[in-house]
Amino acid sequence: MSTENVAAASATVAVKLPDFWKSDPAMWFAQAESQFVLAGVNKDETKFHHIVAKIDQTVICHVADLVRKPPEAGKYEAIKERLIVRFELTAQEKMEKLLGTCDLGDFRPTHLLSRMQELASGLKVDDSLLRMLFLQRLPANMRSVLSINDGSLSKLAEMGDKMAKLVPQTSAVKTSAEPDSQESLVDQVATLTAELRRMKAQPERRRSRSASRKRDEENSICWYHRKYGSRADRCRSPCKFHQSKN
Repeated sequence: MSTENVAAASATVAVKLPDFWKSDPAMWFAQAESQFVLAGVNKDETKFHHIVAKIDQTVICHVADLVRKPPEAGKYEAIKERLIVRFELTAQEKMEKLLGTCDLGDFRPTHLLSRMQELASGLKVDDSLLRMLFLQRLPANMRSVLSINDGSLSKLAEMGDKMAKLVPQTSAVKTSAEPDSQESLVDQVATLTAELRRMKAQPERRRSRSASRKRDEENSICWYHRKYGSRADRCRSPCKFHQSKN
């Protein structure tokens, strides 16, 4: 076996990619590239086939054309860009998760904070608002202690990790803001929520305007012409059928 073939075989064994992370494709590729460096994988085609070999059926359908007929050059960059574009969260999706569905669950507080900071990246979320949202996701017994600490967010999260090991998390997490002292933060949440609603409503407004124009056009033509068109032998006024056809 040639030296080149031995190196390729060794690289195949050395590269151990995790399953594709649909929730964070950019970070998955970052980890893949670190493994390529450690394993000495430099060839574009080799990287490409490592990626293809690791993604499952629910993912590979998004790059089927690239798999069937890879480009002559830049194969790896092509599949990387496609998958990131297809699976990266939009600003609207990030905002939804940050305001609603991102919670502690089985995570440690430090893991939750990292996830929230990642979601807040690129959004208009300052440190004080992120602090409030983070504390809201913690159990009440933990939040009551951490909320009076003026340390940095990372320090609060580390303290939360220690508390989680010592104190059972029996209290439900409340999502209401603290009164009076956090009015400005509540306003920021309201602003973000309003922006989220606006983003959601935009396509609906476009559809509703289109539907409204269609209804107006239909209402200007009588029932006979709507049903039979030019074959109608009757007409009920007012009807703009003839005018619309000229």
